[in-house]
Amino acid sequence: MKRVVVLGVCFLLLWCVGVTFSQERPTITIWGRASFAPAQAYWFNSLAYEWGAKNGVDVKITWIPVADIAPKLVTAVASGTEPDLVIGGMPYAKFAEGGLLLPLDEIVDKLGRDDFFEVKLLVGTVGGKVYAIPSGFEISWMHVRQDIFEKAGATGLLPFKGKDGVLAAARKVNQVEPGVYGIGLPLGGSGYDCEWTFFIYYYGLGGGVIESRSKGGVILGKDPNRSIAREVFSLFRTIYEEGLTPPDSGQWVDISNNMAFLEGKIAMTSNPMSIWYGIMTGKPDLVPKTKIYPDFSPIDQGQEGCFIFKSTKHPDLLKDLLYTFFADKENYRKGWCEQSHLYNLPIFKSQMQVLSENWKQGKYPVMGMDPYEVALKTQYHEWPMTYPLKEATSVMEDFCNSWMANDMVVRAVVKGENADQVIDFYQQKLEEMVFEAYGK
Repeated sequence: MKRVVVLGVCFLLLWCVGVTFSQERPTITIWGRASFAPAQAYWFNSLAYEWGAKNGVDVKITWIPVADIAPKLVTAVASGTEPDLVIGGMPYAKFAEGGLLLPLDEIVDKLGRDDFFEVKLLVGTVGGKVYAIPSGFEISWMHVRQDIFEKAGATGLLPFKGKDGVLAAARKVNQVEPGVYGIGLPLGGSGYDCEWTFFIYYYGLGGGVIESRSKGGVILGKDPNRSIAREVFSLFRTIYEEGLTPPDSGQWVDISNNMAFLEGKIAMTSNPMSIWYGIMTGKPDLVPKTKIYPDFSPIDQGQEGCFIFKSTKHPDLLKDLLYTFFADKENYRKGWCEQSHLYNLPIFKSQMQVLSENWKQGKYPVMGMDPYEVALKTQYHEWPMTYPLKEATSVMEDFCNSWMANDMVVRAVVKGENADQVIDFYQQKLEEMVFEAYGK
């Protein structure tokens, strides 16, 4: 009898061990884009680990440098080692078109679709479904050395009145302080700043790139778009040839115009508020000297999206975590946006309206205009959203992410090649890319 009891206890223990192993805690892997504002990563880490502890999930987070996340993601997908969730990363249009991502419309609806700025939903939309939710609103602002503008008697040109107003201001303040150029214009072949600066003016003047997913839908080389592209190239070449931008700006990368402003080499430059973050965290002497105004045509550069790969073993957990990221909208505003000194602005109208009220009460003297009003004026996105199609496309993603848009600017502006020949070349490249991607 004792022997039977002992055997029974042993079997019970073995069964318990088996249950323990079978109920092993789920593990999810997250990749994030390491932004210029580390405070964002600290905030998300805290939120994700707290969520994991509450839900019995092991959370593994890796933050990847800006220049590395796109090639690492493409390589991971090709080898079948992609993460479960990406926070603030790219690319994603090609993954969505390839059927590799989970649609996120249920999360959008749960958060309140009407509370999103339209441009922030369109940038992650493919075939009418949302596959990526942007982590923030990354509006371009013209960062201005207010003290130099005052010395030059140029404050009457602020805010800027069209592209000609930008040129007039650059001329007026150029070398007012010896060695300080009128504007920092990114014209380098690598880094995103060159291409999005081009699109600030190109879209602002009414230009378009692709109107349908077919060769015939490529309109860069068709008027009025051809004429608009020539007009932007002409503006940039004037700035470059007149020495209104530093002579090395033809070799600039993403960080170059930031550093030129922080080091006092330029009187103004277009950029999201990463420059302001740099001022607040390392250049306090520039705080009273700096003001930001809406660009000639503000563009959203916040293409960094949050998306879930369909290959995950834990889709419901991932959806819940992504929902948790945004669900407490006030916490998101304070933790992700305000702690980064507004490097990212909120993607929600309700939270931007809070910033608006704070601005009206004098909390953000650096802003020369109500941020909510600037957000409403921001109708265009850098990429992968494609105009006038108004959806994300892998073609636009590849065109910009592989520096082809930069090459176009470098050839027409820095190298001074014939603008029409340059436009013809990239019209043809885009047609080939569209045909390869969509077969028509």
